[in-house]
Amino acid sequence: MDEGIDRTVCSQAPLLALPSGWQFLRAVVSAIGLLALFLVVYGGADYLTSLHRRRVRVDLPCEQSLPFIPELTLGYSSIYVMFAVIPFLLRSKRSLDRFVVQMIWTTVVAGLCFLAVPSQLAFEVPNVSGWYAGAFQWADHVNLTYNLLPSLHVAYAVLCATAVYRCDRKVGVFFHLWAAGIALSAWLTYQHHLADLIAGYTLAFAVSRYVKLAPKQHAADGSGNGPPFASRGG
Repeated sequence: MDEGIDRTVCSQAPLLALPSGWQFLRAVVSAIGLLALFLVVYGGADYLTSLHRRRVRVDLPCEQSLPFIPELTLGYSSIYVMFAVIPFLLRSKRSLDRFVVQMIWTTVVAGLCFLAVPSQLAFEVPNVSGWYAGAFQWADHVNLTYNLLPSLHVAYAVLCATAVYRCDRKVGVFFHLWAAGIALSAWLTYQHHLADLIAGYTLAFAVSRYVKLAPKQHAADGSGNGPPFASRGG
């Protein structure tokens, strides 16, 4: 039922347009809050892992022969472009709220996984030079050291794609292909192992499927005013 309501609301407006003033403000405040949560959880998990020596190997032997393609750093970092366009696609209060709640759950669960499965890259990352070197070094630095499984780049990208798919299936398919490109880029730039990518997909799909808003919080028209939802169906 949720997906049908989202698609009905989105069909009443252009696919890509400026959100209303209050909705845009909500998106900005939500982004700041999500960033703060990410910094605490992601940085905190990496720091706590650095205090002990237990590590879990998540790499596969065949990954040692994987080609290293640092130019794909731009694809890997395109997750930030995906974040930037989300407020222009999820313009109802309800769709944005659900996306934010799912991002919170994904971040917190991932943080617990980082602590439970403290890992470290098994790749030997070559020195990178060329026009893309700065972008690669920045992405590598932001990733810290021990937070591998699940890949939050993948989990976040899939959450974005799933949220957009609820509004428009054709555009959602494009976003899912984009998310797959981000996952492949994460692998071929030696930022993650295959297990991390699979775990990221699994986490995102689980959160998208099972984390929903309470029925009485939003109206069926997505505005927050009107009768409550009758079902929490996916």
